[in-house]
Amino acid sequence: MKKKVVVALIITTLIIPSMVFDFKKENTGFEEREKLQFITVDEPDEVTVVVDIFRVRSLEMKNQTFFFKIFIDGKNSMWWNQTFDGMDLYFEWPMAYRVVNYESKKEIPIQIELWKKGVINKPCDISGKKGNYIYGKSITIFYNLTIGEWYGDDYLKDSNGYGHCSGYEDGKYGEDDYEIWFDVYEWGDGDRLTYWEKIEYGLNMSIDYSKIDLDGDGIPCDWEDKYGYNPLMAEDHKHIDLDEDGLDNVEEWETSSWLSDPFAKDIFIEVDFMKAKYPWQKDYTFPKESQEMICNAFAKHNITIHFDDGSMGGGGDLIPYDSKTYGDELIAMREKYFLNGELNNWREGVFHYAIMCAQMAWYGRPAGGRMFYVDSHCIGVQYVRNWVWSFYLQGSDYITAMASVFMHELGHTLGLFAFDGIDNEKTRFPWNKEYWLYGAYKSCMNYRYVYKLVDYSNGDDEEYDQNDWAVINLRRFDEGWWR
Repeated sequence: MKKKVVVALIITTLIIPSMVFDFKKENTGFEEREKLQFITVDEPDEVTVVVDIFRVRSLEMKNQTFFFKIFIDGKNSMWWNQTFDGMDLYFEWPMAYRVVNYESKKEIPIQIELWKKGVINKPCDISGKKGNYIYGKSITIFYNLTIGEWYGDDYLKDSNGYGHCSGYEDGKYGEDDYEIWFDVYEWGDGDRLTYWEKIEYGLNMSIDYSKIDLDGDGIPCDWEDKYGYNPLMAEDHKHIDLDEDGLDNVEEWETSSWLSDPFAKDIFIEVDFMKAKYPWQKDYTFPKESQEMICNAFAKHNITIHFDDGSMGGGGDLIPYDSKTYGDELIAMREKYFLNGELNNWREGVFHYAIMCAQMAWYGRPAGGRMFYVDSHCIGVQYVRNWVWSFYLQGSDYITAMASVFMHELGHTLGLFAFDGIDNEKTRFPWNKEYWLYGAYKSCMNYRYVYKLVDYSNGDDEEYDQNDWAVINLRRFDEGWWR
């Protein structure tokens, strides 16, 4: 938690008198904890509340200039005024702090706003609320100074994530929508436990417990405290998956530095590339814009896609050029570049895996992609390049085509198989009746729409359609038969 150490170096040290109170932090939501009784002696006068923004991503794929406004307890609390440029940005330092007067169980309002810089500055939508101007676009939460939790527009066990908000949550799009990941905590000794929690748990005030697993259940104190677990009461975290995304709590903690959430669905995908045949040619990679398009499609359904193309320490390998890659070669690449030759690599069952190769062999003909293992698929990038001219004639482009075929093959690893509109060769051409029968099945799983549409079907039509979003199974990896 080096960010908090930085906070400590900047903020004047607070002298907090000793105090004693009695409460139990159970595995419950905020409302239940509010009912608990606190017995407090010699309460401190002040605490320092910090707002940390981890990431901001444009849901409309806009590279534009923006800035934050953050109000803590009704006061502008930005550390410094700064503008930012980009589509998907990560931040290293906290954005805002304020020293506030302390009272037991006191709740203070915190408002987070995101503004687009221009001749006339305009608010961006990061809220699930509906409404014009700033009310329907900003986030307002109420932070409890004693237990270190908040509720409001974001709350513990929120299905879109605790410390994660999105402009898509209101169901209205095209409003300069963004999503943000953030945290709120009190400055202390490096961990997120409040002073009063440490007293309750009988812990040393001067020790950083953020990486210490006091109850020996496999997860350190900070993670358990943030998500409502008692860090002194062991839980069977290996068998808890409350959001049913296939990641148990231990795996959620292992991926938490990449912003996973135990109450919101996450999908992790490691992507490796292939070198071009000649040095002057472009390598076979996966465009960032295509990744963003897939993230946006899933974000509308409260599912966060996390791509590791090198940013998480696993993906981004450049596999030597192969003109035509066969199934056994793909399996060998998976074992070498994804599992690193380890039989029990922790990423298996946590990450999906994708290879961006040149071309692949598939029943004697080239193809744009294929699933070659339960958790793995590949994309024939050269195939997409060869046919991009035809995609342009159909109103698509290279970025969209790459996103669409990737999402198609990913859909297979998520369990999209058993429907006649999926991978039906007869839906490819308008002279076949199936092309028209399954026209209502507007999904990239339909050969009629692959390379053109980056979405699954919502099943709006009664006949010849399927709700793909209701069918996908994020827990397929829990079925141990395939490993």
